[in-house]
Amino acid sequence: MELTARHSSNKIIAVTLLVIFLMLILSLLSTILLAVDNHALRRHQEKIVIPMAFNAPFALSEALASPAYLQMMALSFIALRLNVSPETVDAQHQFLLSFAKPGAQADFKITLAEESRRIRQNEVSSAFYQTRIRVFPTESIVEIHGVLKTWIGNGKPTCEQKNYHLKLDYADGMTRIVAFLEKTDAKK
Repeated sequence: MELTARHSSNKIIAVTLLVIFLMLILSLLSTILLAVDNHALRRHQEKIVIPMAFNAPFALSEALASPAYLQMMALSFIALRLNVSPETVDAQHQFLLSFAKPGAQADFKITLAEESRRIRQNEVSSAFYQTRIRVFPTESIVEIHGVLKTWIGNGKPTCEQKNYHLKLDYADGMTRIVAFLEKTDAKK
């Protein structure tokens, strides 16, 4: 009789330890799954913003930006580069350069410095009026078409059709300029 009671208590202890071990494994698995899910939710949680100067809301997360946000940023960048005068060009180009992606900054800096020199030397003022905007959100590319009016000194403005191609990079809540190129029409 003594032997069976001892054998029975060993079974109970073994089953209890097995249940505790299974509960520990389930607890670890659920903690890991919750941590992964929490990270994904935190990274992809969208914030909807309506800025003052724009009437369309845009959505942002840590990893993705909506097409409306890319359009708004492209319009801001184009204004910094093209709506200039000899007095404002250096400050605006410096601010624009702060948004350039580090790998693309050297070439962009040379281009902006040359534009700035020509604007100050020839006393050029310019204003860009967009006529059409196309956003390609999967590639983070924005194409802007419009009219660039330039005034040299106190002369009459000249109007010219321009097309710009902006390649943006949005990561970790920061927007960076990868490329800011003027596109020429093949028809001309």
